[in-house]
Amino acid sequence: MNILITGGFGNIGALVVDECLRRGHTVSVFDVQNKRTQKLARKYGKRNVHVLFGDLRKAEDVSRAVVGQDLVLHLAAILPPVSDAHPDLCHAVNVGGTANLIAALQASVTKAALVLVSSASVMGATQERVPPIRSDDPLSPIDAYSRSKIEAESLVAASGLRYCILRLAAVLPTVLNYSSLFAMIKLFFDMPLDARCEIVIDLDVAYALVSAAENLLGSGEMTGKRGFIAGGKAQGCQMRTRDLVGVVFRPIGLRIPDESLFSPEPDSYYLDWYDTEETQSILRYQRHSVEGWQQIIMTRIRYVRPFLPLFKAAIVRWIEKQSPLYQASTVKSGRTRKRRARGFRRVQD
Repeated sequence: MNILITGGFGNIGALVVDECLRRGHTVSVFDVQNKRTQKLARKYGKRNVHVLFGDLRKAEDVSRAVVGQDLVLHLAAILPPVSDAHPDLCHAVNVGGTANLIAALQASVTKAALVLVSSASVMGATQERVPPIRSDDPLSPIDAYSRSKIEAESLVAASGLRYCILRLAAVLPTVLNYSSLFAMIKLFFDMPLDARCEIVIDLDVAYALVSAAENLLGSGEMTGKRGFIAGGKAQGCQMRTRDLVGVVFRPIGLRIPDESLFSPEPDSYYLDWYDTEETQSILRYQRHSVEGWQQIIMTRIRYVRPFLPLFKAAIVRWIEKQSPLYQASTVKSGRTRKRRARGFRRVQD
């Protein structure tokens, strides 16, 4: 099968490329060009991956990319926090780019099928609802990113193409880098400690996406469906935020950050427990447990783990400083000190 992966050099995208290659598919990647993607292009070029650099906002780039493809896995998107800072860019890429992709596929000879990667954030704040959250429950976007995903989903559903839409829960990375680690830490502090949350391991996401691609061009049970990709209760992936923080921090010997630094608002974030019965029955992707994820991470950090106790206090302090509540209190404290200093100078004068 000829598969085009948009955003194929992202954290999840690269795992999807690996999974496609493992299953013997012919892979093309469409991504933006920068130093990082150029390096990955050289790496994957040695594995016969065809790389096309371009911009989703340019229809001609997208049309060039879809030629000869049987299916497109559409992962490319502007994510938070960039989407919050630049909502116009978010809409142009996530909605406009999806529209360009649909138009290119409609005009192509092969009429390739489309798997749209969406987000559980389209459901909005759901802690007051009775879990598990179903894919046909009312949508309630909370930010520019989730609004853009709802628009993209609507475009795909009305396209006339063979498609399915997969909404990802919070993804735990097995490949640790600064960007994924920083994003995960920021995510924690946005979540109340007693809130329900469900995670999914990135390897299982990649497995699910490629299985969905194969299903669309095979037996077709996923055609026209929207569903959640989440880790599942059986794998220990449904928990409370405080449990999730413990899962991540305790195995590496770090204490849980100060509880006052986590959001106190029950509806401050979108995560919940999700109904994955249908997607799991078709795709069989829930293959890694929380304990399995911990084992993978411990193997990855085995050379630095003996040194972590030497720096754990400093590491936890740095982590706590990433909390928006910590940062807000620091700004407020700084303003108070400045007011006191100005008052002191006036008294002196």
